[in-house]
Amino acid sequence: MDKNNVKEKSEVPALESAIVILKYLSRFTTTERTLSQISKNLSINKSTCHRILKVLTQYRFVSFDEDSKQYTLGPYLIVLGSRATEFVDYLKLAKPFLKWVSEETGVTSVLLEPASTSQDRLMYVSKEEPDSPNNPIQVTVKLGQQFPLTGASFGKCYLAHLDEKKRNELIQTVSLKPFTDKSIIDLETFMESLQEVRKKGYAVSYEEYTPGVFGISAPIFNSYGKISMVIACLGFASNVNEEYVAFCGEKLKEASTGIMEAIGGKKPE
Repeated sequence: MDKNNVKEKSEVPALESAIVILKYLSRFTTTERTLSQISKNLSINKSTCHRILKVLTQYRFVSFDEDSKQYTLGPYLIVLGSRATEFVDYLKLAKPFLKWVSEETGVTSVLLEPASTSQDRLMYVSKEEPDSPNNPIQVTVKLGQQFPLTGASFGKCYLAHLDEKKRNELIQTVSLKPFTDKSIIDLETFMESLQEVRKKGYAVSYEEYTPGVFGISAPIFNSYGKISMVIACLGFASNVNEEYVAFCGEKLKEASTGIMEAIGGKKPE
């Protein structure tokens, strides 16, 4: 065990707990939670948890509803998020390509990256929803929403382009779960689907994570030729055929290439 790491973790436990709480409240399924729920689900002492939440509320990082007794993310995070976006150049550079994909395909386009250094979940970091009067009903997404790597086209795309050792470790950690009746839960079949992703250059999922929704994803590599992000489009599965899927896949590959040129990324050799 690395003693330096142990020391580093023990120096600021309250700060680490505050970060964990904010990340917990940012999840799509846990946006509103009581003190007891937060304390129990995050294994933080209740009195300590209450003190941390009190400070976060004071600085408007968290909001507290007196009637429901629930905590949510606070308004000052909007300010921080806006300022962070100004400094994260790659999101600015990717935005026009997301818009182009959305206009070309007529469906919602998204950009995802790992939600943490463990790389076991991907998170929406940018999106574009089409302004299409001919098809007014679209899939909508929330920035910050996270997904397990084995649950949709995003994850398959990301896993397919990792080195074999890391890929196998993550699949073992996350495991194959039946999110819907169309989820791939057989390991051999799943690994074959990853080979197909590498062959085509994009990943496809039909209702494998969310009933009624399809996803198509392409990889974005950094300056070292390592996968760093995924660009994808989402729509309703009832509206697609093989020709349209191939069309979307090629558009995503074009956008991916454009983004890599803009941010200085490159495809692996």
